[in-house]
Amino acid sequence: MSTGFHVAGGTISRLGAWEWFKLSVKRHPDLGHLQVPYIGWRFASPSEAKLRCVEEAVLATPTQVAWRVDTSRRNWLLAPALILGEGSNPAVSPGFDERVEAARRDQVFCAQAWDDLDAIVRTLGGFTSAREDS
Repeated sequence: MSTGFHVAGGTISRLGAWEWFKLSVKRHPDLGHLQVPYIGWRFASPSEAKLRCVEEAVLATPTQVAWRVDTSRRNWLLAPALILGEGSNPAVSPGFDERVEAARRDQVFCAQAWDDLDAIVRTLGGFTSAREDS
């Protein structure tokens, strides 16, 4: 498992135990191009306080692309807003696969989004460390 997986997973786990966690693969294993980044997870006990902490970290982090947290399904998703649709299930809305593919073809976007995701995880890590200290 990658260092990014351990850092992001550890950061999310400081908010509460998770039952499931996934960090997208940075580069396509065969073709080598950057993938669209995202983090998906499911808390054992989700709460509004946990959601607020993640959303505040996203808002507090200077980013190059817009980001959203989707909690419409059992698994929560932190992803670039560009790939998420509208409605009750943004990650499975019509055209989702096409939006992801279009974003993946924009390698500048992918590079910026990966930088952003790293920054968001660092910000969230600072928030969760502050929670542990209080």
